[in-house]
Amino acid sequence: MRSPFTKKEEVVMSKFKSIFLGLEIAYGQYQPGERGENGKQKGKAFIVRGSVTDEHWDNHLKGEGAALGIIPITENNDCRWGCIDIDEYNFDHTSLIKSIRNHKLPLIVCRSKSGGAHVFLFTKENIPASLMQSKLREMAIILGYEGSEIFPKQTEILVERGDTGNFLNLPYYNEMKGLRYAINDNGAGCTLEEFYKLYDVYARSKEEVEAIKTEKKKIEEAFPGGPPCLNKLATTGFGEGSRNNALFNVAVYYKQAHPDTWEDEIVKANMKFMEPPLSNSEVQQLIKSVNRKGYDKYRCKDAPINAVCQSGLCRTKRFGVGFGEEEMPVLGSLTKYSSNPPQWFLDVDKKRIELKSEQLYSPNLFALACLDQANLIVPIPKPKDWKQHFLKPMMQGLQEVEPLESLDPINELTGLLQDWTTNRQSARVVDDVFNKLPYTDEKREYTYFRMEDFYNFCKRNHWEKDKNQTGNLIKRLDEFVGEERVRIKKQQPRLIKIKTMKQSDASVSKVTYQEENF
Repeated sequence: MRSPFTKKEEVVMSKFKSIFLGLEIAYGQYQPGERGENGKQKGKAFIVRGSVTDEHWDNHLKGEGAALGIIPITENNDCRWGCIDIDEYNFDHTSLIKSIRNHKLPLIVCRSKSGGAHVFLFTKENIPASLMQSKLREMAIILGYEGSEIFPKQTEILVERGDTGNFLNLPYYNEMKGLRYAINDNGAGCTLEEFYKLYDVYARSKEEVEAIKTEKKKIEEAFPGGPPCLNKLATTGFGEGSRNNALFNVAVYYKQAHPDTWEDEIVKANMKFMEPPLSNSEVQQLIKSVNRKGYDKYRCKDAPINAVCQSGLCRTKRFGVGFGEEEMPVLGSLTKYSSNPPQWFLDVDKKRIELKSEQLYSPNLFALACLDQANLIVPIPKPKDWKQHFLKPMMQGLQEVEPLESLDPINELTGLLQDWTTNRQSARVVDDVFNKLPYTDEKREYTYFRMEDFYNFCKRNHWEKDKNQTGNLIKRLDEFVGEERVRIKKQQPRLIKIKTMKQSDASVSKVTYQEENF
């Protein structure tokens, strides 16, 4: 069959595919929306189960349809590329590249869809995702971007549970006219062919990645334990046009960190960090505002904070947003699998946690899930603070995935019922239902059993739904016929009647299910 692509298109696309290899069973897409107040592009990110086709790659490069996102981590928990995602706007890419070259790092900078930077590390072979992630974290720190998102976000994904990890939007959407392009050392945008040349220069082997030296420098914080945005602005400058709001946030920090002397500290901070300083009357008015009950909260959505906000990292700081003295672990991106009921996956301090909706909604249940699955002891904020400062930010970056068919409770229940009625001992006569066995008639048309006997079998196989829920699901099965009263030994037990199922290839009960299987 003749290829729908020209020879040149195939060559260009083949190179692009080889560079951005990733998970083969799913890919990401992004539907853009309006821009927020901070300049960030809003939209819906979702994951599609299936393999990326040549048409997907071609449409991406031509700018047709939804942009393509690739999940860098593979089913074997390795990868060929990673990325530091710097979510800042009106970004100086040239200065970043200069810093990268000064540190002799083999990184390539691309402009992101929102004007920030995607800083890539490419390898000539697959390397462990843990190695890629740790090296990129070290590089982010020495470049001054601690707390930026790192891809791959996971060092291991729970593929058997339907997990896919998180995707990154690729560069060169609409190759000829788009704004997602690599930037060379002179600060100029690169064509796709020029990007390929950069790749050939900077792609590294596993041994070369392991040998990359990143001198860990001690970071002196102007606001110890405070929001990363304030410490960032303390080095880059707060800007004259937003001094009042900047100093307000500094005051909120000092009120938490130095409750006895915070008013004196804010006067000093005004002289030290604001250029030019605010007047004394402005400072005193600001102190009165912060002193009002309920008004001593960080203003994260306003300039200059919004441009350098790192909410995930901020929530881990002692005097960061929304918590108090106990430090919350770093909470990564949230992924929802639209099964029935939904499944949720979240990275908590680099460990992958599977959650039910009620565990995600309740800080107490969330803490128990972290303890059970990852041996993590996490602080428990007030429900109001949990929703406002943790749950809402996670939902804003939500990625949704269509569920695996096998994870649907209907399919799980069908497997259990098939196993119980065909793969193990069955009743010889209908009387044997009192021995907790299913009975199949002589013509093998129908099978009868007591609901409580089948339900107990399900519970032994870690089925978590209650008896009523299980009964309602049985009624939805194609095999369900009805309920009948059958006279047995002067009794009339109520029996479930189903069409006799074919014997399955393997026994469901031999599978070890995890606690949160449904």
